Amino acid sequence: TVSAGGSVTANAFYGDGSNLEGVASSGIGLSTRTTITKLVNGIGIGQTSNTAFTDGRKSWMLQKVGISSAAWVVLYTDQAAMTADASRPHTTDPTPGSGVIAEVRTTTTGFSTFIMSPGVMGWNNDATPSNNIWVKITNNETSAANITVSLNIVQLEA
Repeated sequence: TVSAGGSVTANAFYGDGSNLEGVASSGIGLSTRTTITKLVNGIGIGQTSNTAFTDGRKSWMLQKVGISSAAWVVLYTDQAAMTADASRPHTTDPTPGSGVIAEVRTTTTGFSTFIMSPGVMGWNNDATPSNNIWVKITNNETSAANITVSLNIVQLEA
């Protein structure tokens, strides 16, 4: 048994960390994959919905994006970045440092999955970091649509 205050360093650690306090039961610093979804009802042809996944994480690794319909989906660091990017067409790359984390686009009707390879690190950059993942969803269908976007993410920060 070791009792210490402050920081402790070591040349090596042994075991799975299951007996350490404040550590996930699955091991030291391990987080699990999760899928979060956002449904936006009745987006008109070519129309955009600016919204947020409220069940995201403060920081996360993006593995996959799923879209139920033809759409352009853009993920942002914060609401200000989403607002500033409002007039950018899909044919123009975002400016580096603009707060655009990732974007995917399809004109194919039906469900599409985009594998992010390599994974993309994202985070919430609000003045007080929250679990919001800011997202713009533009309908690329030929009629109004209810569009569901799913994100496969791994939590990086509690």
